[in-house]
Amino acid sequence: MSIKIKTTRAQIKENVETRHNELIESIIETDDELLNKYLEGEKISDTLLNDVLKNAVISGKVIPAFAVSSGKNIGIDILMDYINTLLPSPLDIKPLKPIDLKNNSEVDIKPSPEGPVLAYVFKTMADPYIGKLSIFRIFSGTIKLNESYYISSSEKTYKFTNLFKLQGKNQIDISEASCGDIVAVSKIMEIMNDDTISAQDHPLKLPAGEYFSPTLLKSLIPKSKGDEEKISNGLSKLMQEDPTLKQELNIEVHQNIIQGMGELHLSTAVEKLKDKFDVDVELFTPDVAYKETIRKEAKAEYKYKKQSGGRGQYGHVFIELKPLPSGSGFEFKDSIFGGAIPKGYIPGVEKGIREALLAGVLADYPVVDVSVNLYDGSYHTVDSSEMAFKIAASMAFKKGMMEASPVILEPIMELEILVPEKYMGDIIGDINSKRGKIISMTPTDNKKQLIKATVPQSESFNYTIDLTSLTQGRGRFTQKFSHYEELPPNLSQKIISERKKQKE
Repeated sequence: MSIKIKTTRAQIKENVETRHNELIESIIETDDELLNKYLEGEKISDTLLNDVLKNAVISGKVIPAFAVSSGKNIGIDILMDYINTLLPSPLDIKPLKPIDLKNNSEVDIKPSPEGPVLAYVFKTMADPYIGKLSIFRIFSGTIKLNESYYISSSEKTYKFTNLFKLQGKNQIDISEASCGDIVAVSKIMEIMNDDTISAQDHPLKLPAGEYFSPTLLKSLIPKSKGDEEKISNGLSKLMQEDPTLKQELNIEVHQNIIQGMGELHLSTAVEKLKDKFDVDVELFTPDVAYKETIRKEAKAEYKYKKQSGGRGQYGHVFIELKPLPSGSGFEFKDSIFGGAIPKGYIPGVEKGIREALLAGVLADYPVVDVSVNLYDGSYHTVDSSEMAFKIAASMAFKKGMMEASPVILEPIMELEILVPEKYMGDIIGDINSKRGKIISMTPTDNKKQLIKATVPQSESFNYTIDLTSLTQGRGRFTQKFSHYEELPPNLSQKIISERKKQKE
């Protein structure tokens, strides 16, 4: 049984008056003189209240919010009225402080159609019909067709042979644009996001915008073979449009990695690749860049001897393997004494070991943090060669590594997570479930906490999705590579088995 509670007209009126008073108080609080008058009981005129509200909006002390429906055309007229009365005109904003590139000093530029040209490129688009479209806001001065202007990133001047006013998908040709206008220019490939446009004789530069680092990584695989070049060209143009979209070719895992702010962001990029550049791709979780190393010292000997009628092959080495501290890489030593192996064959030994480092003995992952000392061996005056010693050294290394307690290493990422305090328990529990470790927790402004933690890379690929779910979209994080750690034995055995099946 459902119970319907009727709201009386008096209750609605009381609720509206309460909300209205709260709104009035939030406006009055932004002006000390007006606040004193209000507290003393003086009546505040609507004109004065509107002036204070406009100044508060211009200064950023108050951010107005409106509930409207464009589809049903509800509240649109009120919104447009308030845009006209509340929001600052181009001449109301504070003077900007770009860098004067001639003097390398900060200058004040007051918004004015007659002032020096100063415009900021906030978006670029790859238009299939007119080419690259660069959209910019003019803060000062007037930009005219067929005039040349200085572009900050390329440090060159370019002639603007076209100028557009944008209306939806349409580009309307114009001959000039002034302070406050948002317009576009096309086919100038050197203009980038965050560029400053200024006069040739008065070059200026505004500070670049700050963007969040991408947090969701996916490997990108074409559905059709031979589309790799089209993908590269398409992604290059999309990244010019969107500074938060990144791409890299990961040599360690041999995958094309695309990075974005979330699932929707990457799926939109995939749709654009298909619509604009006719490329179909699929997204997968990237492979983890595991590595292998050793945990104890070992010695190994290998004699490579081959006779097949003519000249044979002979190489004989004794090597000693030692583990190095994490991040040390590889070290090769030659302590041969008494000419057991001629100097001319030593480079072959090092080459053989370096080749063996490319694929370890457990799961064919690269080997790191190992020191190898060549301390003895023998040679044949006729049959020995650099190739023979290269093969002998490679086989000796694999043999020695098997006896040196080989282990698999996994990459560990360092996370910085900013979340409201009420989600702290959920975040800590989630980090622990991902085999992570909490490093520190620091309170910040606005009742938030900055959590620093380390998490295995294999558990962090989809952390953007997990964090959004845990915090209802109110959490943010950044991550970077920290170090390598030994993979737990149960997970290590699982990976070894999977790699073995792949080989078979």
